[in-house]
Amino acid sequence: MKYNETGAFILSETKNGERIVSCGGRISTRPGSAVELYKKATDKEKNLNLIKKVVSSGHKTVLEHHYFNIAFNNVSIFIEQYLIEFRLASYTIKSGRYVNFSKAGFNLPNGFSEEQKTVLKKHYKNMFKIYDKFVQAGVPVEDARFVLPYGLKTNIYMSLNARELIHVICTMIYGRGSHYEEIKSLGLQLKEQFDERYPGLVEASASGYTSDLSNAITANFEKCKDIEYVRHTATLVQSAENASEKLDEYARFCGYQKFDFKTALHDDKLSKMLEHFNYTFKVENFALIILKHYTRHRMQALSTEPIFVMAGKNKFVMPDSIAENAELKADFERAIKENRKIYNKFVEQNVSPYLMIYVTPHATAIDFVTTLNARELLHIANLRTCNRAQWEIRNLATEMIRQLKKLDREMFKMYGPSCYTFGVCPEGRLCCGKQAEMKQKFDTLE
Repeated sequence: MKYNETGAFILSETKNGERIVSCGGRISTRPGSAVELYKKATDKEKNLNLIKKVVSSGHKTVLEHHYFNIAFNNVSIFIEQYLIEFRLASYTIKSGRYVNFSKAGFNLPNGFSEEQKTVLKKHYKNMFKIYDKFVQAGVPVEDARFVLPYGLKTNIYMSLNARELIHVICTMIYGRGSHYEEIKSLGLQLKEQFDERYPGLVEASASGYTSDLSNAITANFEKCKDIEYVRHTATLVQSAENASEKLDEYARFCGYQKFDFKTALHDDKLSKMLEHFNYTFKVENFALIILKHYTRHRMQALSTEPIFVMAGKNKFVMPDSIAENAELKADFERAIKENRKIYNKFVEQNVSPYLMIYVTPHATAIDFVTTLNARELLHIANLRTCNRAQWEIRNLATEMIRQLKKLDREMFKMYGPSCYTFGVCPEGRLCCGKQAEMKQKFDTLE
């Protein structure tokens, strides 16, 4: 296997994974200690037969004992957003906030004609030139990337257990990912490697997946008209009632005199009580490239527009670092205008909507709805309202906390960046040194 090529590669895994999984299938029904069963489980064929039998009976948790570390090599940034929606996995992604992507390159699926690929390659090269110009002019790379399209190459590490890997593979090959050539191709690569460990298990799980997304297509793929530059809004649309009062009630139920926030910060049993209270926000006009920063928070119910619908949007987010410079602003606007011309031309040519995502700029504005519990909201506040956070997600998190403090100041009185909540900045030498200003800001946020 050539690791320098584009693709998905299993780099490492649990030692003797199949042997351990088979022991998981034996331990509840056979005599002997856990170690004794493991010492006896040396016949691979018997182990695999037992695993198939146990899994086919619905006892799939045994597969969770086998863990995989996977590299997605030189894939499009589109793959990042697809993957991080699987919450039972861990990800580390090449950061567009710190890494200069001018030499990254791009991916174009085979669904485009050669003529269309020629048009897109020229457009991508132009976008990279503008990106380079922005960076040379002092625009932070995290803002310069807004001009780049979604087919930009990136690299990803993902780690997950065998049960979740089967689920990921099935969605890529048989489910919603099957409409996208790049996703399906990566899924087939993973299946081939997984079959070497557990032949037949992916096929055995495939029946519950469907590639029928006809019910999800709710938009007509029409030409884009007037381009609009926007900023996001966040609206609290649903909230828990009397949360701060109920916290004391729940605390007494668990043996505490009352709910004390400072104690809860270091007492897991007490802090879990925050999970009883859910809040729903509707967010509009948020930059597509930043969505992944928000999606990676696992403890939420996140609903977004379909990824293929996003491609047809005519609203875009322009960073202030670009908008404040007349020449750079004009470059950005020209690039977006040219991008929409290409999109409109492809609409005329009946290009599949599932390919249009590779035309879509990072700056595309999207909408989503999210429901989070109060504990996860605290986690988001600590990370995302910090001055080190990317500016758009920082503004979003701050606005969410502002609305929550207005709703129930007692409940959310300690919500803010880590320095505000804990009194200590975790950023070390990267600390902004503005703890006093942040305290003032979140004490008076309303």
